[in-house]
Amino acid sequence: MKHISSLDGLRGAAVLLVVFFHYFPRNHAGALSQLASIGWVGVDIFFVLSGFLITSILYEQRGAKHYFRNFYMRRVLRLSPLYYFLFVIVLLSTPILHIQWRPLHWAMLFYGANLVLPIDSSLGLIGPFNLFHIWSLAVEEQFYLIWPWLVGLRVSEQTLRRVCIAGILLAPLLRFALLHMHVEPWWIYQSLPTRMDSLLMGALLALIPLPSLRQARTAGGIAILVFGISVWLGHSAFFLSRSIQGIGYSAFALLSASTLVMGLHPATLVSRICSWKVLQFYGRYSYGLYLWHYFLSQPYGLLKGWVGSKIPWVGLAGIVSFILILLVSTTIAVISYHALELPFLRLKSRFSSAQH
Repeated sequence: MKHISSLDGLRGAAVLLVVFFHYFPRNHAGALSQLASIGWVGVDIFFVLSGFLITSILYEQRGAKHYFRNFYMRRVLRLSPLYYFLFVIVLLSTPILHIQWRPLHWAMLFYGANLVLPIDSSLGLIGPFNLFHIWSLAVEEQFYLIWPWLVGLRVSEQTLRRVCIAGILLAPLLRFALLHMHVEPWWIYQSLPTRMDSLLMGALLALIPLPSLRQARTAGGIAILVFGISVWLGHSAFFLSRSIQGIGYSAFALLSASTLVMGLHPATLVSRICSWKVLQFYGRYSYGLYLWHYFLSQPYGLLKGWVGSKIPWVGLAGIVSFILILLVSTTIAVISYHALELPFLRLKSRFSSAQH
């Protein structure tokens, strides 16, 4: 499919929301603090975007020679180099920092973080390095193991739409059942079956004609209302709140989908915002920034302590610390993109549908 620049901006907004959530000083005052408190939704935006883009590519190319080989090789070239580079850093640091590896860490090497972290969240910290956030990549990779085969069966577009709708409806029902059984909230948050509504919402958009602006705005309004009711019922917008887990995830998936549609329509406010150079910039380097920013969360504690010793005002010290970690993470993401990711990305042309 052709490159859609507005989606780069949406991707940039998503990754900045996640960074805000992890690092911006939060309190009950100020618009930025309020934004940071719900920054976890950036991951949900990524899910909807991934579902849309992957399904668009798969549907366009199904029936092409080497369909599965091309798809999976392009995914490996896009995601794996930087992903495994982080583990190489941890491995090389092991004898120096006396890092203790555990058997379940092997699952994280093979995109199984979301299967082991709910069992023991401490597995996310390997020495001074934080790999807790790779659970979302695990969810997407597990989706990629299933969805291309369904699309590749060359069943009718209508059947694929029905599968999407069924999954979108099933996910909240499954979450409600698990909540009723008092299942650990992290299982609900990090498992593909309970989060598939976001991915399939994006997939459904790729399989239907582009909705009108009126339809997108109506859907967005309904989503905001339902999400607001979820926050009101649970007295919290936290992602582990029972009401947010019950229907809030689906509501925000719908809001993300409606935002995506508005971004695809030219000259809309969303499209103009997604065209901002800063969001386009962060969209380009979003994958690296997502991986690097939390990987360095433990050293950030030292940075924050140092800044706090120099600046006596707690609020200002927190903001300065946030700006510094954002600048450091961005710099590393840019360097790693050009030095590590880009050489592998150039190899993707060898696995295009035009290759026979």
